[in-house]
Amino acid sequence: MRFWQILFSLGLTLAAGLGLAVLAGQGPVLAPPALQAELVVQDFLVPSDFGLNPTRVAGFMADELAQRLENDVAIRMTLKSDVIKKVKDIVLPRLMNVVAVQAMMHEIPELSAILDIGNFRRTIRGTLRSSADTQDVALTVPGALLAEVDGEKVRITTTSTGLKALELGAMAAGQVRQVTLWLGESAMEEDLGRTIRLGAAGGMRGRVLLWGDRGWFGADMEPLRWSRWLIGALLSGVLIFGLASLLLPFLRRS
Repeated sequence: MRFWQILFSLGLTLAAGLGLAVLAGQGPVLAPPALQAELVVQDFLVPSDFGLNPTRVAGFMADELAQRLENDVAIRMTLKSDVIKKVKDIVLPRLMNVVAVQAMMHEIPELSAILDIGNFRRTIRGTLRSSADTQDVALTVPGALLAEVDGEKVRITTTSTGLKALELGAMAAGQVRQVTLWLGESAMEEDLGRTIRLGAAGGMRGRVLLWGDRGWFGADMEPLRWSRWLIGALLSGVLIFGLASLLLPFLRRS
């Protein structure tokens, strides 16, 4: 058997075995880097009319306070009628306008979260793993609006290039962090597989594995199970053929 035939059969066998390992879900454990993110992206759907209208809230609060101002006996006995009229006509409209109410709503964390839900379009969940001691770990995610790390909300920063980033600080060897991010409208136009990046101090670049993204070559293997079995069968055939081509010359000699 010639050398080039042996080399070809060996390459064919290794490629088939590697492809089968990836199809079997062992791809992430093959030569993993020191820093790795394993993320799943999903669409975040909300009703079209979901949310709170600041105009309606401001109008309701102003009307409610004005009505209480008229009905409260203690206020009517304490303040003169012209003062009550000025409060209704001047003070309440200024205190309960749309801008003021909207600012107050965003200052309440629980209410602000409800307001932001209407802007969410995608979610990303997964884990970040470090096999070495790393400093200043950061994950850039375009269009990120809200983030949680290990169940706690964290602040999203903006880099000098305008990218949204999640800063995780230092990570010890073997440490695993659970991350969840909510993305806005701008993320719908991004190729997340190319724009999400992981890095750390000293120029360290991590690997990002993203599941659920659409539009990539071979994406139909995810929803179509028969396609995975078809490709697996073809790779198995190639693997058997490669092994046979390597072993037959030795069997003939014996």
